Amino acid sequence: MQESQKRLGNKVKIGPTTTHRLGLIATERIAKGQVILSLPCENNNDDTFPVLTVMTAKQVFQDVLPDSFDSWTGDAGLLAMLLLHHVAHDANTPMPFRTAWLQALPTMEEMTHHPYFWSEADQEVLQMSSTNKIYQRLDDMEEDFAWWKKQVLDVNRQRFPESVHDQPCFSWTGFQWAMAVIQSRSFFLDGALRCIPLLDMCNHDDAAEEIQTASAGGFFGSGGNKNAQLIADRNYEVGQEVFCSYGPKSAADYLLEHGFCPEQCWKTAVSELTFELDPNDRFRDDKLDILEFETYDQAPMDPVQTFDVVSSTSTGTTQTDGSPDPAMMQFLRLCKLGSTDAFLLESIFRKDVWGFMALPVSESNELAVVNTIAETCQRALDEFNECADDRGPEVCKKLRQAETWALSKTIAFVQREKEALDLKEYYQERRLKDLGLDSEWSPEDDDMVGDDLSFGQTRAPGGADYDW
Repeated sequence: MQESQKRLGNKVKIGPTTTHRLGLIATERIAKGQVILSLPCENNNDDTFPVLTVMTAKQVFQDVLPDSFDSWTGDAGLLAMLLLHHVAHDANTPMPFRTAWLQALPTMEEMTHHPYFWSEADQEVLQMSSTNKIYQRLDDMEEDFAWWKKQVLDVNRQRFPESVHDQPCFSWTGFQWAMAVIQSRSFFLDGALRCIPLLDMCNHDDAAEEIQTASAGGFFGSGGNKNAQLIADRNYEVGQEVFCSYGPKSAADYLLEHGFCPEQCWKTAVSELTFELDPNDRFRDDKLDILEFETYDQAPMDPVQTFDVVSSTSTGTTQTDGSPDPAMMQFLRLCKLGSTDAFLLESIFRKDVWGFMALPVSESNELAVVNTIAETCQRALDEFNECADDRGPEVCKKLRQAETWALSKTIAFVQREKEALDLKEYYQERRLKDLGLDSEWSPEDDDMVGDDLSFGQTRAPGGADYDW
């Protein structure tokens, strides 16, 4: 690992730790706020330092992937295939640093803590313990690998071997391993998922700093390539392990991506709710058009959307009380738009209707929305209740308890909303107010000075010049 130490610099080295397999160990005293490690975010055509990025993956596989390539596993799936490419390539053309880095990665036998490698019985318990479904992730991986196998891998097994040195490579087992490695060791930096050798060896601590990006050159510190930086969150003494934070994630995300749940993630209960635009909705085409073209500066939205419901588990806080995500309410109001509210789907409102959905539309529409949220939460709770507390790993029980809290708080919130529907202001009232037609006329209104209507605050019968 001489080449590795050269890139690591003088402050840290890779070594065994008391709580993890390998980690970054301080080799000198490090002050809080100091840059411990700074490494490139891009590959920069340097095969000796294989930074795994989507751009590099597309370059490596450009001759076998169609321009329209899309996958269920997204960027993580591409990086997993790129990792397997390096495994296969290094078997034929070893490079000192790449070889050492690949050998330092955990083997499949060392990743049995990751849910991808749990027993079927434990995976079933996990499936019943969270709305963030492991079966969905496994299905996505299987479907993507089936495509790769048929369209790419089986076509050229010399380039894409199923195993190297008796270890799985471009096979289903190898892809599972690569996905677990990528999801547990990558960082989302500068708008993209990246796996950066050496930085990937840094273990998580709740109190530590997240990996940051900084300019690696250019005039006045900008305009050049970017580096990923590990910054000290505290003073470190020689021999102490240096940590980073993997960022704010739900307990389920930590478990499914990293294979563990840090203590901090239990302080906020998070559960996922998925909603879909009804395939039988008579206005489905209009709504799809709005989601694709008329969501303003947002990216086009799919007709299936997943949202988090969040509630703090700490006592004495009102920071998160189960109130739904405003984006979820906006999406559901559009999904439930119909009956006497369907006029908002007319072409004259097409550019404005998404903005209208940010506020209550009508009492019947709002009732349909809160009922949908409550019913979806209740279905998830019913599934949790089917799983006995003594089944599966202990973390599954904690996960059910946390998500039950979030779902219950959300149900309680929408129930309160349901009881106060008659107190809300809806589209018709807001529109009348905008037109100055929200008050009763009285004879005293004739005492206005001249013909001034005071900007719509008072009015006379027939005094408005509106084209109805």
